[in-house]
Parts: sequence; C-alpha cells; structure tokens
Amino acid sequence: MLGDIPLRSNRIDGGWGKAGLGVAAALMALTSCAKPQAVVYAPAPVGHTYQTVVQVPPPVLRRVKITPVQYEQAQQAFNVIALKSALMVGALSCNQQDRYDTFMLRFQPHILAEQHVMDAYFRRTVGGARGQTQEDAFVTQLANNQSVTGISQGSIFCLNNSAEFNAVLALQSPAALDAFVTDQAPGSLATVASR
Repeated sequence: MLGDIPLRSNRIDGGWGKAGLGVAAALMALTSCAKPQAVVYAPAPVGHTYQTVVQVPPPVLRRVKITPVQYEQAQQAFNVIALKSALMVGALSCNQQDRYDTFMLRFQPHILAEQHVMDAYFRRTVGGARGQTQEDAFVTQLANNQSVTGISQGSIFCLNNSAEFNAVLALQSPAALDAFVTDQAPGSLATVASR
C-alpha cells in the first residue's frame, strides 16, 4: 500500500495522494532546513507519544457560525486526521509502512468519514475551492510540524513511533480510536471499547 506512493490519488485508502505528497514535500523541506510555521496543538494526551489534539482553525468567512456540536464534530475529525498524519510520518521515517497499512485497513471507513467531516468544515468555513486549498496547506503544515517533532526526538523517535503503533493497533473499534485521540488516558480505553 505505501510502496506505490506516486500512483495513488485517494488519500484515505492507505495510498498517498495529495496528503502523502504533502508529507513527502514536508520531509524534503526538512532536508533543506526550511522552517515551518506552527500548527497549534493542545498538550499530548496522557500517556501518548504524539500530540493529536490539533486546534480547529476558525472560520474565514464571517457569516459562517459554528455551533458547539459542529465544533465538537470537527475537532474529533481533526484529531483523527492528525493521528493518521503522525503515523504516516513515523511509518516513512522508521520503515514501518506495514504497521501503517494495518492501521489504515482496520480503521479505513472511520478515517474516511472523519476526512469527509474535515473536508466539509474547510469548504464551509473558507469557501469552495479555496477551502480545498486551505485544507491541503493545513495538512501539509501538520505533517511538516510532525516531522520536525520527530527530528527533535532524535534516536528515540522510532522507539516512540513503535510504541504509538503498538497502542493504536491494540484498539479494536472506532470508538476506541476516538477516545485515543482525546485527552483520555490509555487505561480508560477498555471502557470505551466495550460500549
């Protein structure tokens, strides 16, 4: 799945498409010492290696009003996509593509649904084609920042990445994945998974 990077156009099925090309561009930018702008993160969830809680950008269009429920749905989608991006960066950097593919196969329908929520958020809050451009830039910057974080971890990055994959691949349901990308400690996931 990961091996055919240039040929895939669907970014959700484990292939790369625009998001994967953004990751590749981010990795290339790192090698040229480009300094990325920061994506705003909340603190890392308790007991997790990666910060997956990413601040949802505010609407660009002033006439758009987001209800608390809509914001919560968007936040959850952004969190899931942030985890997917972090795992993709780790898979590329640490030669763990098979583990990334396993994650994508297990959670593909849920990740696809969350991607659609994110797509709709950008279309609505930025507007049409500009929304897609803004989303692509956001996802690329997210991967870029995650790459910088990985580089700053040095030799322990791949150990951390392996631990994160172990935790993610132990999850058995979309509800458990959703809990994983929030501020809940990993020990509380058994309760969520059994619901």
